[in-house]
Parts: sequence; C-alpha cells; structure tokens
Amino acid sequence: MLNFQNLKKSEIKKYKSYYTDPKAVGLEYNFVSAYLWAREYDIKVAFFDDTLIKAYFRDNGSVWGYCLPSGKNVKGAAEAIFADARKKNEPVCFGYLSQRERETLESLFPDRFEFERSDSTQDYIYFSDSLAYLAGKKYHSKRNHISKFYRTYDNAEVKSITPENIGDALTVVELWCEENGIDRKTYAEYSIISDALENLREFEMRGIILYVDQKPIAMTLGSEISPICFDVNFEKALTAYDGSYAVINNEFAKRLTSYTYINREEDLGLEGLRKSKLSYHPAIIYDRYDGVAKW
Repeated sequence: MLNFQNLKKSEIKKYKSYYTDPKAVGLEYNFVSAYLWAREYDIKVAFFDDTLIKAYFRDNGSVWGYCLPSGKNVKGAAEAIFADARKKNEPVCFGYLSQRERETLESLFPDRFEFERSDSTQDYIYFSDSLAYLAGKKYHSKRNHISKFYRTYDNAEVKSITPENIGDALTVVELWCEENGIDRKTYAEYSIISDALENLREFEMRGIILYVDQKPIAMTLGSEISPICFDVNFEKALTAYDGSYAVINNEFAKRLTSYTYINREEDLGLEGLRKSKLSYHPAIIYDRYDGVAKW
C-alpha cells in the first residue's frame, strides 16, 4: 500500500527535484504553491521506485484525485495507484492533468480512461512583456486605466516585499477582507498568505506592495515555476482605489521581464475572474483534464 504523507516545508526542494523541466509553464511544477495550499486541499505525497505521487484527499481519508506521477517509473507508480485503490475499494481518478500529462496517461494505458476537460482549473499564461508594456490597441483601455490611477494618486509608490515590510502586505489582505465583508479569521487564504510571507526568503518568493499616501493598498506575491515562467500566487487590491488591480499587475510584470511567461493561475469557474483574465489576452490557456479509470 502506498504511504501518503503530508507535505513538509523542509522537503520542498526534494519534491521539486522530480519536476525539473526547464521549459515548464504549468502550475503542477510549483511545489511552493502545493505546500502553501496543502492543508486547505489536503494534498499529500507518496513515493514509489524513485517516483513522486501527489494526491488530493477527502475529509474521510479517501482520495478524490491523483496527479500524474513524476520521476523514474511513471507507469509503475500509476500501477501502484491502481493496486492501492483496489485495496481500498476506491475508484481511480487522475485530476488536474495538463494536455501533455493526459497524452502520457493515454499512451501508457490505452483505452483505460475517460477524460473530461475542466472548465475551472486551466492556467492563464501570458507573455511577460505583454503585461509589462501593454503595447498595442488591444491594451489601450488598460493603459488608460493605469494612467488615470497615477493622475489621481500622484503620490503612489511601489516597493518590493522584504522581511521588513511583510506586515504592510498582510495589512492589504486584512483591508481587502474588510472591503469584501470577509472574516479573515475563517478565511483560509489569509493564513496561507501569512505563511508565504513569513517564509518569503526560504521559499524564494518575490512580490511588491502598492502604496498611496504611504498606506498599503495592493500587494502581489509569487514564485518561480521554471527559468522561463513565474507564477503569481496571490494578488489583492482595494477597489476603493480605482485602477489598483491594473497597476499592481503591471508593476509586478515590469519586474518579471527576465521570464518569458507569467502564469496567473486559474479562474476558479468564476465568470468575472474569467473575463478579467481574458481581457489581458493570454498567450496560452493551459487546459486541464480529469481522467477516470473505466476498470
């Protein structure tokens, strides 16, 4: 039986060693993100023949979705998943599969799975230069929005997040919760962002804070997926300051042009968020699939 364990902060580099594609752009390669969200989604890992298996668990201890194993023996690890599921009398569902992972699973186990595209977990991936420079007619309204913000708030400034000002970044999240009528004590993402900020250097995360009148009004924070792609893990802004989201997005992108791509993650199936992400004209919509074993 596979021995699944909780993700450990001290093991993040080990987990990442199983996902070493220098051209990766998908969120499945980001184990900083996986660790931060592990408690919320009950993500655990197991190892089989120098191969890592990641899985999402339900409250009752059953598995609702496996990720495609990665490492030395992908097929053997997948077969170990089948055997483990049979012992537990559970169905086998592989979730959060990229197109390439789906193709790998199909080639290893022809006709064994039924696949369905997820309409809420695809990654929205952009050229970093596009978000940084907003060039051309298609970004005209974005440029105007940002210009209006700086005309309205001529004392705005942007600072990188450092251990010295992480309190300001967390203040933004607290104010955002107040603005949206959310109790931060029960809001999972608040504690997750707090954890990320406390481990800023250990996780090699980068971020910025936007200030108006020296008051922090927007923050964003992310981590590297690969040498060519950066992942924006968190972004919060106070909408009372019109244009704050457009500005924090643009200012962070300006600092990320050494990467070819910026992954701004999924839309969670929220129509408003989907429209917002599409309005920035993604270079890639990185589709995801669920695959359920037929037998």
